[in-house]
Amino acid sequence: MILRALRPTTSPAASVLRTSIRFVLPIRTRPFSTSPVETSAPADTPTAPTLSSASASSFTQSAPSTTSPQPAPKVQLPYFVSKNNLDNFSVYHRRKAGGNLKVTLLKRAEGNLQALKHDLKEALQLRDADVSVNSVTKHIMVRGHRRDEILHFLRTMGF
Repeated sequence: MILRALRPTTSPAASVLRTSIRFVLPIRTRPFSTSPVETSAPADTPTAPTLSSASASSFTQSAPSTTSPQPAPKVQLPYFVSKNNLDNFSVYHRRKAGGNLKVTLLKRAEGNLQALKHDLKEALQLRDADVSVNSVTKHIMVRGHRRDEILHFLRTMGF
C-alpha cells in the first residue's frame, strides 16, 4: 500500500475549484491619493457662473416674516426619571411570592420621590398602599403589572 503522502495528486473537483476561484479574483479598487484636491475640473463637468457684487445685490431676498410658535414652558417638577442607553424608561414587571404577587418596578428616579409617588398614584387612580418607595434603592414599586400605564404617564409628563 502506498502512503497517502506519496500518492499522485489529482486535480480538484469542479465544484471545489469554482468556489475557491471566486475568492482569488482581484477586487477593483480606486486609487487613494494623499495629494490635495485637484484644481482642474474635467471638461464635461459644468461649473457655476460667478456673480459680481452688483448682480448679486439684485438677487437678495427678504426672509419671511412669520413667527414660529414658542413651545409652552415646561413645568419644573421636583423629580426626574432618566432613560437608559437605549432611550427607554427603566420600568419592569416582577413576580414575587411564587408568582402570586405582581409588582411593577420603576427605577432611575431622582429628586423628590414622594412627589412622584403622589403624582403616579393620582394618575393611575391607585390607593396609597398600592404604591411604595424604597428610599435606599430609589425604586418605586406599584402593585400589579402596570408597565404600559406607567410608561404612558412618564411620556405625558415630558420625560
